[in-house]
Amino acid sequence: MRSFIRRQETQSRVIGTLLGSVNPDGSVDVRNSYAVPHNEQNGQVFVDVEFHRAMAELHGKVNPTERVIGWYSTGDGVVPTDALIHEFYAHECASPVHVTLDVGFGGTEGTLMRAWTGKSVAIGAADAADAKAAAAAAVAAPRGEEEGSNAGSRGGSEAAKRADGAAKAQTTAPPPAATHFQEISVTNVFDAAERVGVSLLANEATDKVPSEKAGLEKTVRKLSAMLDKTAAYVLSVVDGKTEPNAEIGRFLADALASVPRLTQEQFEKVFGDAIQDVLLVMYLSNVTKMQLMLAEKLQTASLLV
Repeated sequence: MRSFIRRQETQSRVIGTLLGSVNPDGSVDVRNSYAVPHNEQNGQVFVDVEFHRAMAELHGKVNPTERVIGWYSTGDGVVPTDALIHEFYAHECASPVHVTLDVGFGGTEGTLMRAWTGKSVAIGAADAADAKAAAAAAVAAPRGEEEGSNAGSRGGSEAAKRADGAAKAQTTAPPPAATHFQEISVTNVFDAAERVGVSLLANEATDKVPSEKAGLEKTVRKLSAMLDKTAAYVLSVVDGKTEPNAEIGRFLADALASVPRLTQEQFEKVFGDAIQDVLLVMYLSNVTKMQLMLAEKLQTASLLV
């Protein structure tokens, strides 16, 4: 995550707001997010509320269907200070979702992204009820004695009033509460373009990100291998060596119908134009990289290209 890489040296993690929608079946669809500046010191959390609400308003203008549905943080699992942040987001939306991202890739593949729901749990509710009953009995006893003797001083009456007020305050004060996090299941849904980046990140043997040319070459080879495998399967079904599958046949028919009908000359022209676009992007990225390196060496904000 860019926000985690660009965090301050004093910060051990980053947090952010999740945007999306809640489906009728109760499942939450997370579609967007943005980082929120915060600071954690000595068990206290300081969140930039104005920044969060300004970003939420801007995202609402761009995507009116997306709203605040929870928050995320980097790290493996929840920590004690998460209860304070979750309580803040509970005022921003109903039943917020907390998503944790293991940016250190220390766990297994299934634990890199985890989701939680928080529920407020009262602590010491039974003790509070017992204390309320004891206070009520202690106040009722002086009242009974006062009514039986029909005598008392003004000081005793004021003491009874103070005791009565203390008992009422104790009965109306809610018991202390804590947030209990319960883990829920997470399903990752990627688009066709996003799968390329996800598979690259999941490959532990990757030393560095390949260039655009190497990536295009690898993609073409993979596509060629898939076409050869599909053609071999179709020939095997036609020859009667493999039992036909209607579902696979419909999938192949839909895939062929989605391919535009182009001649060899037209395909070569489209492919050549795409190659030229890739080379242009490579050239611009190299120029930008060189400009940033020169600006860093000369300590200037910008340089003419």
